[in-house]
Amino acid sequence: MRRDLPGLPALTVERPVTTLPVNPPMSKVSLRRLLSKLTALALTTSAVAPAAAADGAPPCAGRTGTRCDDCLDDDLADDVPIDREHVGEVDAGIALGRSLAIVLDDMRPLSATQIVSTWALSEDPVRRLAVAHALEWSFPLVGDALTIDHLSRDPDPEIRAAAARAAWVRRAKGGDPGVLARLSDDPDPRVRMVARNAR
Repeated sequence: MRRDLPGLPALTVERPVTTLPVNPPMSKVSLRRLLSKLTALALTTSAVAPAAAADGAPPCAGRTGTRCDDCLDDDLADDVPIDREHVGEVDAGIALGRSLAIVLDDMRPLSATQIVSTWALSEDPVRRLAVAHALEWSFPLVGDALTIDHLSRDPDPEIRAAAARAAWVRRAKGGDPGVLARLSDDPDPRVRMVARNAR
């Protein structure tokens, strides 16, 4: 029952009122959660997993041999921004990069390439930095030269410097399609120094 109060104008509503925003904010994944998932994946591919399987522990549903590619979830495969909490962007990228390198080393080539390409094309600079740091480690990856070339053109100088280090590490296997030569003339002095010392 509607009651109009004396002295106040009557309320008129043309459309339903909602408290939800038109574009809800994008969810984030915490750095801790991402590092935990990468650690769990690394453990499923290590010597611990076959030993646990011998003891009767249930294997990961998607594991084939020592690989656990089907255990990947949306946090790893999607482009969800990372909530770093109090950790700096560079430190978060280094920590994620090392964990990512361990996992990528034992993944199937297609799954590894999917994660690397998704993270390299991400809008989140922490994911791009993590991939650049992961590529500084030596492991087989389809399309590593293209990824390094793409990351070497990133607007963030920290990512370009990591791409220069990755190009230097992978140049024996064709991972440097002119990246070091181009980055040796980079506007950022840190990137120039890394590229020139690597040549």
